[in-house]
Parts: sequence; C-alpha cells; structure tokens
Amino acid sequence: MRRVWDGIVDFVVGDDLWIAVAVALLLGAAALVVELGGEAWWVLPLGVPAALWISLERERRSERGGHS
Repeated sequence: MRRVWDGIVDFVVGDDLWIAVAVALLLGAAALVVELGGEAWWVLPLGVPAALWISLERERRSERGGHS
C-alpha cells in the first residue's frame, strides 16, 4: 500500500511541490468562480503558465545564488 501511495504522490507532485499547490489553488479558484455564477474556463489557461513561469524564475534565481 505504501508503494501505491508513493506512486500517487510522485505522479501528482512530481518535481515541484509548489506547482502542485498552485494547480490545486487554481482549481479551487475556478470552482469558486463557477459557484459565484461566472465563467471559469479562463482560470487554468491563465494560471498554469503563470505558475510555471514563477517556478522557473524561482529555480533560475536559486541557481544564480539568489541574485537578480
């Protein structure tokens, strides 16, 4: 059972926990937009690339020693 759980976590989280959390928050934001009666089709197409960009910037900065 432990190996199954580890496989699921590895699949969902992958290499970057921050991306997994961001996508979960985006899904919650989309659900909230729908609950409030809005159209939520745009939330993930805008949010996922933004989360990816932020993740890449964080990695780039960490490789350069935290300097801009």
